Amino acid sequence: MPLTLEEMVEEVKGAVGDSGTCSYDLAKTYINRARRILWDKREWNATSEYVCICCVDSCFTLPPRYAQIRAAWVNNAGASLADEWFNLTPNAQYVWQNSCHRQIIEVGGKHVVFRDYMTRPYQIHLVAEHRDDQDVELSFEAYNEYGSYEQVTIKAGEKSPKTYSGIRSVSKSKTNGRIRVYAYDAVLETQTLISVYQPQDQNPSWRRFKAPRGCNCITLYAAKNYSDLEDPKELVEFTPESIYFAVLAINSKENRMSSEFLANLALAIQEEEKAMESDEIPTAGPLRIANYSKADSLIYADLLSPSADDYFMHP
Repeated sequence: MPLTLEEMVEEVKGAVGDSGTCSYDLAKTYINRARRILWDKREWNATSEYVCICCVDSCFTLPPRYAQIRAAWVNNAGASLADEWFNLTPNAQYVWQNSCHRQIIEVGGKHVVFRDYMTRPYQIHLVAEHRDDQDVELSFEAYNEYGSYEQVTIKAGEKSPKTYSGIRSVSKSKTNGRIRVYAYDAVLETQTLISVYQPQDQNPSWRRFKAPRGCNCITLYAAKNYSDLEDPKELVEFTPESIYFAVLAINSKENRMSSEFLANLALAIQEEEKAMESDEIPTAGPLRIANYSKADSLIYADLLSPSADDYFMHP
């Protein structure tokens, strides 16, 4: 069973540094360094997860939390993936007009919103979910009414003084909570959610893909990007034994003991591979989930996943 960050600190304290004792912050630093060393050594099951994403305007946007899609399901049926995705299942069940090979394709470019508000120019409205982020400012490069881009800085809880028809880039640092971005239409007096930035997102940009016709939401099995753990209650993906030997490997590297470094790193990888031996290998078969279209059935906060409403998965 995975340990939380604070539990893992107690497990590895004796291996951090030459003295065998250390502070909580130092142990946390070593744990994150150990995770970084192990992260890309192979395709670990613990560094991938299921996520259900709502399709908006016939597209779905892959959040920056994820690096690569390994499998996909549309209406509980495995979808054929092309280009850089793994080619998992044939598309013989689809007629050519609705083929996933033809319609699950990357739109191209980088996007900082998951929905484009096209009704009329809008004010950009920021909302911070965490009380400690009320003074946070984000800088946008937005498309103005004259057909050019200009820089605009907005504080959480406020709206931009001018109206814009699109956003090209955003400058954001780490925050305590999520930041929501709305398109406020002053004529209709309505606001539409167009983006959500996670606390760990820094200058985020997303990949957007064309969804199959009639697809309201798509279920993905995706590999995560690495990010440091900060919350003491967050779960560490790797086993305590694997992290312990990885920390020893870091110590050996700092002491310029190359052979000992390689030996400890090999032991860390072996320990994690042992833990994976009994894991089920994800396939493109039908999902064995009671309600695959409901996000709560797929992700939980205690399974190394974001909360169920993070990416607005309910169509």
